[in-house]
Amino acid sequence: MPGIGAWENKPPNELLLIAIPHTGMAVFDWAVGFKILQPPVNFNIITQRGLPIDRARCDLVKQARTMGASHIFFLDSDVIVPPDGLIRLWNHRLPIIAGVYGAKHECPDVWLEQKKSGEGRYAPVMPQTLEQYPLFSHKDIVTGAGCLLVEMSIFDKLKEPYFLWTQGREPDGISEDFYFFEKCREAGIPVHIDTMVRCRHLEFSMLEWTGERKRLQI
Repeated sequence: MPGIGAWENKPPNELLLIAIPHTGMAVFDWAVGFKILQPPVNFNIITQRGLPIDRARCDLVKQARTMGASHIFFLDSDVIVPPDGLIRLWNHRLPIIAGVYGAKHECPDVWLEQKKSGEGRYAPVMPQTLEQYPLFSHKDIVTGAGCLLVEMSIFDKLKEPYFLWTQGREPDGISEDFYFFEKCREAGIPVHIDTMVRCRHLEFSMLEWTGERKRLQI
């Protein structure tokens, strides 16, 4: 399996922090999904509410460091993860691995960089492609951070800020999660997607992992 070798040495004591950057609304389906989520090891829960999403994610990383966590699992309060999804991600023993959920563009939130600037810089990976690979990776990959497991040692290899929202603020600006994954790629850290961890993304409608939009019953 690509990307494992250099990351095999694990700390003897592992602490997983489930980090929730709260958007201000959690529907019943999300609450039930969180309740039945199966953590693989000792865990704790940390949250951040009220800050912009990039600052919230950076604050959660800071909290995780203070608590001596070995891993951080970003779980957005609008993403529903399958009950065994976190265990599946954990068992890969990869430095960075994410589940897949529907983007607001109504496609899977997995993207490949096509060019360095301009319109159409990133292109989505279609469901038909992802279905062929239970574990998907690419040298130019970015994805959403709503279901994302990261080894804390990764942040020692990156410069702060780890997450930064530049979309609409800079030419060719991007979202805070794309910013993080671009930094990881530049540092030579592999990024993987477990395409069998198929999450749902909630708005006023529900996005299946394929991006298919369904009416949300609240």
